Amino acid sequence: MAIRIGIGSPSPMAREGRETFLRYLDALEAQGWDSVWFTDRIVGPAWVVDPLAAMAMAAARTERLKFGTGVLLMSMRSPVAAARALATIDHLSGGRIASVGVGVGQESTLEYDAMGVRKRERGSRLDEAIRVMRRLWAEERVTFEGDYQRVADAGVTPRPPRGFIPIWIGGRTEPAFRRAGRLGDGWLPSQVLPEDCVAGIARINGYAEAAGRSIPDDHYGVQLGAYIVERGAVPMDKVERHLLRRRTDVSIEALNLLGTAEQITARIREYVDAGITKFVLNPACPPDEVFDQMAALAEAVVQPFHAERARV
Repeated sequence: MAIRIGIGSPSPMAREGRETFLRYLDALEAQGWDSVWFTDRIVGPAWVVDPLAAMAMAAARTERLKFGTGVLLMSMRSPVAAARALATIDHLSGGRIASVGVGVGQESTLEYDAMGVRKRERGSRLDEAIRVMRRLWAEERVTFEGDYQRVADAGVTPRPPRGFIPIWIGGRTEPAFRRAGRLGDGWLPSQVLPEDCVAGIARINGYAEAAGRSIPDDHYGVQLGAYIVERGAVPMDKVERHLLRRRTDVSIEALNLLGTAEQITARIREYVDAGITKFVLNPACPPDEVFDQMAALAEAVVQPFHAERARV
């Protein structure tokens, strides 16, 4: 199966301002990255661009680059407003939204409180949001009566060129597996080992089969931190400050792609052997190193894997 590699964590480049962000998008397209992925933080101390606004800018600036969310907080966003915005971006970009990764959000109640949503409802809200968005993208007129959303013989325009936008589920918990199997088009977790992917895919496929549906084999992805060196050791004292750290049961090196091109490539192949075909790499470096890191990763890792895809 074809392997596709995109890049995440674009907010540090956006924080540098318009010209840096546009130069970043231009470089991604020129270097052959498959896609750029935007995360979602509605309020809080982290500096994060709004993913829908940033995707619209990426769509306007580029011609081939795809984009997605990893993940969009649909447990607290309006599914109608989000469906319309996403469909508009997909329409104006010629169908270049790779997928909409969705999730329930963080454990802190900060964002739920700010959005007027009870945290205990986040799972059921997300499930309902997925159903509402799917119908709005596929149908001209929708009537839907749920626990949180009511649509009475109404629709949104434009609708996506494909009639749908893939929805991938984030998370590595049993509820996430169940949601991916019963409602999702794919799975996009972070902080997972190859063996976690094997187990997760098996659980998702089991839930999908029980629901009378199936997930395509090439709809499994993973988000990983990455730092490449030409030779020698990775400067962990610097790199660790830019790596996601939500697990303490395994080493930080095991949860990320760190090292030479050969080491990173070998590690990616372990994930491929586990059933993963989509990768989102998050450069683990300060903003002044991002361009060098993405260029090195593109030349040594991304382009060779994409060349394999071209030969398939």
